[in-house]
Amino acid sequence: MSKKITRILLLLLLSCQITNAQGFLTVEHLVHFTPEELGAKFFFITTFDYGADAYKVTYESLDLDGNTVTVSGMLAVPDDPTKVYPFACYQHGTAGFNDDVPSGLGLDSDIPIAFAGKGYVTVAPDLLGLGVHPGVHPYIHAASAVWVAVDMMQAGREYAAMNDIFINDQVFVSGYSQGGHSAMALHRHLEAEMADEFIVTAAAPMSGPYSVAEVMRDLILSEEEYTRPGYLINTFISYQTVYGDIYPDVETAFRAPYRQVVEDYSNELISLSKMDSLLVGLLETNEGVVIPLRLLEESYVQAVVDNPDHPMNLAMLENNVYDWSPQAPTRLYYCEMDEEVPYENSLVAEAAMIANGAPDVQAISASPVFGHFLCALPASLATVGFFADYQVIEDATVASREVIASALDLYPNPAANRVFLKNFPADGELRLFDLNGKMKKAIRVHKGNNELYLSELSGGMYILEIIGQDRIWTDKLMVK
Repeated sequence: MSKKITRILLLLLLSCQITNAQGFLTVEHLVHFTPEELGAKFFFITTFDYGADAYKVTYESLDLDGNTVTVSGMLAVPDDPTKVYPFACYQHGTAGFNDDVPSGLGLDSDIPIAFAGKGYVTVAPDLLGLGVHPGVHPYIHAASAVWVAVDMMQAGREYAAMNDIFINDQVFVSGYSQGGHSAMALHRHLEAEMADEFIVTAAAPMSGPYSVAEVMRDLILSEEEYTRPGYLINTFISYQTVYGDIYPDVETAFRAPYRQVVEDYSNELISLSKMDSLLVGLLETNEGVVIPLRLLEESYVQAVVDNPDHPMNLAMLENNVYDWSPQAPTRLYYCEMDEEVPYENSLVAEAAMIANGAPDVQAISASPVFGHFLCALPASLATVGFFADYQVIEDATVASREVIASALDLYPNPAANRVFLKNFPADGELRLFDLNGKMKKAIRVHKGNNELYLSELSGGMYILEIIGQDRIWTDKLMVK
């Protein structure tokens, strides 16, 4: 097989899905945080109901050639084993070096640990070419980010089942920066191809380059100053690794003063952070300004600009992740002073998704003043707050209770301002959910007759659930 996998084979690999790894290969405890320690890590801006344990795990996935390989990631678990938790997948941002990933307790590892402290069993894949997997990382490559994440979700769920970690059917998806791109790609795949296995409850990509072929392409091909030239140029190197036809050789694409640095990175002699710092210094010396476009040969740039079917343009278009219609509630958090990933990515995505008929998508500014690095904090806190509107955590004993469907004496149904629950056989907790899974009301009910006021609810269908000591009753309620 050719070292450079074709676009067709990539799509086949993704559609055939993905190695069914039997749980994790190895599990190594990394760190434990109490709720108070988690609060301190997040500057006491928010509180945590649970402590969290983080584990470095390895599992099987596929490389770019379709070979089974060992990859790594972080599993983060709330420390209360008596609860049933939602499942979450967090995708990390750009890793400056191989171990700057969740399993290495890199910079982005705080967020999946915080998710665990908020009551989510969370997996955070390191991705190909990072963590324990060698090779050049396929940067901003949607397909591999998806299949590595799905394999980890499947392995994580199986591991949880075998180790008395209780997970319910809710699935939450998020990620920051590069991870925002990966998270949106994962959300798209889960809804399109795996809805029978993972039903996404809500998703919140953050500050991601969703519009690779438009917003990010315009940035790469502009004369704008940019403080991370290695990150932008890494897109070319990554797509060359994946597709093999982005440029015939380094001499064709890159100007002479910068070729050796690019070659050293491509040959895994230096890290992404090192390549970036070296390119910053060379651009300042040779150009007097840090403009990534000036790393590229003018003739090569002109070919990309002039030919819509240039391999680089096709690769960027293939890795757009915004032109679809998510059905789960979705928030796109960004910051308005982001100097690395233009926030127009989020606005373009929101407009396209709404035009495609998405029922609940919003692009929301997490801060009008924060740049890319600082944006991670308010965006993550906004994500946790958004997810909390849908999150369901139960006692582990609740999961084993008998479920009785459509057995409630509700009158009237449909109802307007109030509904009566008649002859209910036991005390319990009543929860009312809309069809997106968002809990709209929660009250105690008692044996006998109960009255439920509905005036604050919008018209539509709701799912009513009552949790008793030894059983759960569910029914539908129509509000006029």
